[in-house]
Amino acid sequence: MRSSRRSGRLAACSSSFPRSRTWRRRERAAGRRGEKKLVVLSWAGGWGRALREAVSDPFERATGVRVVHETHVGLKLPAALTSALAAGERPPVDVVWCNSVPALLAAERGDCLPLRKADMPVLSELARRAWPDGAPVDATATPVVHPYVVYYVLAYHDEVVSQPLTSWRDLLDPRFRGKLALYPGGNGFYPIAQMLGGGRVEDIPSDMTACWSFFEELRSQVSELDYSIGMEERLRRKDLHLCFRALTNALAFRAAGVPISWCIPKEGTTDTVDALWIPKGTPQAELAREYVAFALRPDVQEAWCELLGAMPVHPRAAVPSALRDRADLPSNADDVRGILHVPESLKVKHEHEWEARFGAVFVR
Repeated sequence: MRSSRRSGRLAACSSSFPRSRTWRRRERAAGRRGEKKLVVLSWAGGWGRALREAVSDPFERATGVRVVHETHVGLKLPAALTSALAAGERPPVDVVWCNSVPALLAAERGDCLPLRKADMPVLSELARRAWPDGAPVDATATPVVHPYVVYYVLAYHDEVVSQPLTSWRDLLDPRFRGKLALYPGGNGFYPIAQMLGGGRVEDIPSDMTACWSFFEELRSQVSELDYSIGMEERLRRKDLHLCFRALTNALAFRAAGVPISWCIPKEGTTDTVDALWIPKGTPQAELAREYVAFALRPDVQEAWCELLGAMPVHPRAAVPSALRDRADLPSNADDVRGILHVPESLKVKHEHEWEARFGAVFVR
């Protein structure tokens, strides 16, 4: 949902990565040398490190193709990419790794090159969750592929919160006033708020009165609506005691030496998927498909998802250690046990509206 969306998803760089004359000269020089290069849109922090270590570096070693990561901020697509696609120009990246919502919106606009089973046999081996929901079982191609499932958790500071919270309602405890972090726009938290406000997840999006009512209750507890880069320091200072994060970020906080643990309260949690896709107009379409197929191989999936703490979509990839043998989490990508699940297709249609409504509550 994801600066490091997540210690990985806020990069200290421009979100539009404009192309300078120097960059264009280097591109022409690389072409003259015959150097093969693939540019991949990535997040920074723990997310980008995982992609580099588990996918990009092994792909380089296997193919001799240099993989360059272009990092960007947050969940929206960078302006340089969207403007190039709108103008029918060469996109600044050859492979896009992003959240599912902008990927599916790009697919609706016709901005994605098709990923075909005939070209990428690994697509036939994946869990249904790898495909956009609603895709026919016998579909032969997809505009985007979801390489893993991410689960959200409640991360807490061990030196302040001695025991895991048993209920999401415990976030309303007065001792946590001004000590809670959510994502911008409330990303990922809507089903939890809906349930705690007395509603049903099944009523999303038709009746979300309960969701907005709970957010009103929660408002005074929240002091941070941000991605995760830099949040380590605020946690160390104990300016924050609790944060609603993707598991990947909670793991990254702990790896950075912050005394953080995580839990899933009894009501369950939410999930999301990210996406890989190839923007139209890239001259590297064949290499890009090779890279995406490589990222979906079971051995690569296993290594990548172990670093992310995410559920792989290839059935032969082992469940990562952070998710293994947990009764409160699914056992595979198609399992939604313990998940307050909202289909990606609904998020695509309503996320902008939800973010605006969330802003009306929190930005006053």
